Amino acid sequence: MVNANDYTNYMVPFYAPEDFIVKKAKGSLVWDANNKKYIDFTGGIAVTNLGHSHNELIKIMNQQSKNLWHLSNLYMNSPSIELAKKLCKKTFADKVFFCNSGAESIEASIKIARKYCATNVNKNKNEILSFTSSFHGRTLLGIALAKAKHLTDGFAPLPKGITNHTYNDIDKLEDAFSEKTAAVILELVQWQSGITKANKKFIAKVKQLSKKYNALVIIDEVQSGVGRTGTFFAYEQFNITPDILCFAKGMANGFPIGGILTSNKISDSMTVGSHGTTFGGGPIACAIGSRVVDIISKKAFLTKVLSKEKRLIKKLNEINLSYQCFNEISSAGLWISVELASIDVDDLIKLSHKNGLMVLKANATTIRFSPSLIIEDSLIDNGLEIFEKSILQLQ
Repeated sequence: MVNANDYTNYMVPFYAPEDFIVKKAKGSLVWDANNKKYIDFTGGIAVTNLGHSHNELIKIMNQQSKNLWHLSNLYMNSPSIELAKKLCKKTFADKVFFCNSGAESIEASIKIARKYCATNVNKNKNEILSFTSSFHGRTLLGIALAKAKHLTDGFAPLPKGITNHTYNDIDKLEDAFSEKTAAVILELVQWQSGITKANKKFIAKVKQLSKKYNALVIIDEVQSGVGRTGTFFAYEQFNITPDILCFAKGMANGFPIGGILTSNKISDSMTVGSHGTTFGGGPIACAIGSRVVDIISKKAFLTKVLSKEKRLIKKLNEINLSYQCFNEISSAGLWISVELASIDVDDLIKLSHKNGLMVLKANATTIRFSPSLIIEDSLIDNGLEIFEKSILQLQ
């Protein structure tokens, strides 16, 4: 029998988890080792979009594990081809590359952008433009793209050839571009400073300048994709078509998968051996992902996501009207942030857990919700009652 002390003794301290051990989870409910029940407003950090232990996905995983568990990318498997075909038919893309995580999808996107420019323009067209407050994973490349002190401290030297500009700021944006700019990488919805959508004028300017300087547009949808913002991918809402799109998190509802979507024009610059993966495109992950795409890409499903967003926002506004405890409430589908007026974030998270609600920290003043996209209305209401109770206990 393991306990919290075993975690401290045996795990590298990259995390500071809560002091309870999770035993099981179903739908939007979680139970710890003492059988205490929690309402889950985290969704595994925007991953379990169809809830925990989804019956249909369990059946698919079990069946696929009996047929084919792992092969390698030296051989074709049907689930990966089927998922790639579905993703291309439902998006702008002609081609797909599968990997295992969001960070790997970012790495692949930058490699592909540089390879494309080296092949089609010149090898010196290799610089990448990224933006403040972004998050592109915790690899050396990912933290170099974000260029945030709390991510980069102690890890120098970082990869070079990266320019960073203020997010949503059109002023002097062109100064960040040059003939050496190979690609722009951005999130259409950021979360590091609370849920922040890209300004449409900013996106229009990024499009214009990318075309002018012959730079590719990479959209990081690792968290915003797979229905999280109310469309299958967020780019559908912003009048922009990426050259490369990065996905991961919700694609297989918690079974590890990541990847990129791109065009024939871009993928034609890649050659055999120019990139690769051991586990990416595995049959179990892709079989699960294929069914996730079937369910989440339906218009009726996505309409319900937006309806649940409205319910959450309405009730949060009601709480704020009563107690004036929030500075700002922001949302993009079922991705919601609440900036607190005076309450300590860590205290509120601890008390919420004590009262039976799982929530996330976005930053020093902001709480974040990313529940399952199928969370029941009753659990939304009950979860917010717990959230309100926790706020009152700290007033």
